[in-house]
Amino acid sequence: MVDKLAKEKHEIYDEKDKRLGRLILKIMGIVAVVSGLIGPFVYVWNADWGRELGTLAVICGGLVLCLGPKGRTAGGQWLALLKTLGLAALILIYFVIVSKLFG
Repeated sequence: MVDKLAKEKHEIYDEKDKRLGRLILKIMGIVAVVSGLIGPFVYVWNADWGRELGTLAVICGGLVLCLGPKGRTAGGQWLALLKTLGLAALILIYFVIVSKLFG
């Protein structure tokens, strides 16, 4: 009886942790997209802040890719790291294009 109650309590915490983890990943994804989109425009205005936003976009985007459902599998870890590298290159190219057009 005691084991059953402990197991149910543990499952409740597991479900709460899953919901919290998913919420954190969604928030980090939103932060990555927003900072990646506005970063180059801020870079034109202030280079330091723009670089910080670009770094934030790569870090948050990489964490979302690596800690997401596909990045936690054995084969998916390398793929997620390669996607993170591609994301960094894509953000860098976006920064260069925006700074050439508006800078």
